[in-house]
Amino acid sequence: MGVAVVRRIAAAIMVPGAAAVSVAAHHEEETMLAAFDSVLTAMAYAAAGLALFAIVWAGFVLMAEGSDSRGAGRARNAAAGAVLGLVVVLSAKAIALVLRSGIVPVP
Repeated sequence: MGVAVVRRIAAAIMVPGAAAVSVAAHHEEETMLAAFDSVLTAMAYAAAGLALFAIVWAGFVLMAEGSDSRGAGRARNAAAGAVLGLVVVLSAKAIALVLRSGIVPVP
Protein backbone atom coordinates (compact mmCIF):
# COMPACT_ATOMS: atom_id res chain seq x y z
CA MET A 1 0.00 0.00 0.00
CA GLY A 2 2.77 2.48 0.90
CA VAL A 3 4.61 1.96 -2.37
CA ALA A 4 1.48 2.73 -4.39
CA VAL A 5 0.97 6.00 -2.52
CA VAL A 6 4.58 7.04 -3.10
CA ARG A 7 4.25 6.23 -6.81
CA ARG A 8 1.10 8.34 -7.09
CA ILE A 9 2.72 11.28 -5.32
CA ALA A 10 5.85 11.02 -7.48
CA ALA A 11 3.74 10.84 -10.63
CA ALA A 12 1.73 13.88 -9.58
CA ILE A 13 4.89 15.91 -8.93
CA MET A 14 6.75 14.87 -12.09
CA VAL A 15 4.02 15.07 -14.71
CA PRO A 16 0.75 16.97 -14.40
CA GLY A 17 -2.14 14.68 -15.23
CA ALA A 18 -0.14 11.54 -14.51
CA ALA A 19 -1.95 11.13 -11.20
CA ALA A 20 -5.20 10.53 -13.08
CA VAL A 21 -3.51 7.85 -15.15
CA SER A 22 -2.08 6.30 -12.01
CA VAL A 23 -5.50 6.25 -10.35
CA ALA A 24 -7.04 4.67 -13.45
CA ALA A 25 -4.31 2.01 -13.53
CA HIS A 26 -4.84 1.33 -9.83
CA HIS A 27 -8.59 0.96 -10.41
CA GLU A 28 -7.95 -1.47 -13.28
CA GLU A 29 -5.57 -3.49 -11.10
CA GLU A 30 -8.14 -3.68 -8.29
CA THR A 31 -10.81 -4.79 -10.77
CA MET A 32 -8.58 -7.58 -12.09
CA LEU A 33 -7.66 -8.70 -8.56
CA ALA A 34 -11.33 -8.77 -7.59
CA ALA A 35 -12.15 -10.89 -10.64
CA PHE A 36 -9.29 -13.25 -9.87
CA ASP A 37 -10.48 -13.52 -6.26
CA SER A 38 -14.03 -14.32 -7.36
CA VAL A 39 -12.75 -17.06 -9.69
CA LEU A 40 -10.72 -18.58 -6.86
CA THR A 41 -13.74 -18.42 -4.57
CA ALA A 42 -15.88 -20.22 -7.16
CA MET A 43 -13.17 -22.86 -7.53
CA ALA A 44 -13.07 -23.32 -3.75
CA TYR A 45 -16.83 -23.84 -3.61
CA ALA A 46 -16.74 -26.27 -6.53
CA ALA A 47 -13.83 -28.18 -4.98
CA ALA A 48 -15.66 -28.43 -1.66
CA GLY A 49 -18.74 -29.83 -3.37
CA LEU A 50 -16.75 -32.30 -5.45
CA ALA A 51 -14.72 -33.38 -2.41
CA LEU A 52 -17.91 -34.02 -0.46
CA PHE A 53 -19.31 -36.04 -3.35
CA ALA A 54 -16.07 -38.05 -3.69
CA ILE A 55 -15.95 -38.84 0.03
CA VAL A 56 -19.58 -39.98 0.02
CA TRP A 57 -18.87 -42.06 -3.09
CA ALA A 58 -15.84 -43.61 -1.38
CA GLY A 59 -18.06 -44.49 1.58
CA PHE A 60 -20.55 -46.24 -0.73
CA VAL A 61 -17.71 -48.13 -2.45
CA LEU A 62 -16.32 -49.18 0.92
CA MET A 63 -19.73 -50.42 2.09
CA ALA A 64 -20.43 -52.22 -1.19
CA GLU A 65 -17.05 -53.96 -1.39
CA GLY A 66 -17.07 -55.07 2.22
CA SER A 67 -13.95 -56.96 3.22
CA ASP A 68 -12.41 -57.01 -0.27
CA SER A 69 -9.00 -55.36 0.05
CA ARG A 70 -9.04 -54.09 -3.54
CA GLY A 71 -12.32 -52.23 -3.01
CA ALA A 72 -11.14 -50.82 0.29
CA GLY A 73 -7.96 -49.56 -1.35
CA ARG A 74 -9.98 -47.94 -4.12
CA ALA A 75 -12.22 -46.22 -1.57
CA ARG A 76 -9.24 -45.06 0.47
CA ASN A 77 -7.56 -43.64 -2.65
CA ALA A 78 -10.76 -41.81 -3.65
CA ALA A 79 -11.13 -40.23 -0.22
CA ALA A 80 -7.44 -39.27 -0.05
CA GLY A 81 -7.59 -37.76 -3.54
CA ALA A 82 -10.66 -35.74 -2.62
CA VAL A 83 -9.03 -34.33 0.50
CA LEU A 84 -5.76 -33.62 -1.33
CA GLY A 85 -7.58 -31.80 -4.15
CA LEU A 86 -9.49 -29.70 -1.63
CA VAL A 87 -6.25 -28.80 0.15
CA VAL A 88 -4.62 -27.74 -3.14
CA VAL A 89 -7.51 -25.46 -4.12
CA LEU A 90 -7.81 -23.91 -0.67
CA SER A 91 -4.05 -23.34 -0.50
CA ALA A 92 -4.23 -21.52 -3.86
CA LYS A 93 -6.90 -19.25 -2.39
CA ALA A 94 -4.76 -18.70 0.73
CA ILE A 95 -1.67 -17.85 -1.32
CA ALA A 96 -3.65 -15.34 -3.37
CA LEU A 97 -5.00 -13.78 -0.18
CA VAL A 98 -1.49 -13.44 1.28
CA LEU A 99 -0.17 -11.85 -1.91
CA ARG A 100 -3.10 -9.46 -2.19
CA SER A 101 -2.89 -8.36 1.44
CA GLY A 102 0.72 -7.31 0.95
CA ILE A 103 2.27 -9.59 3.56
CA VAL A 104 4.62 -10.91 0.88
CA PRO A 105 5.83 -8.13 -1.43
CA VAL A 106 5.38 -8.78 -5.14
CA PRO A 107 7.99 -7.16 -7.42
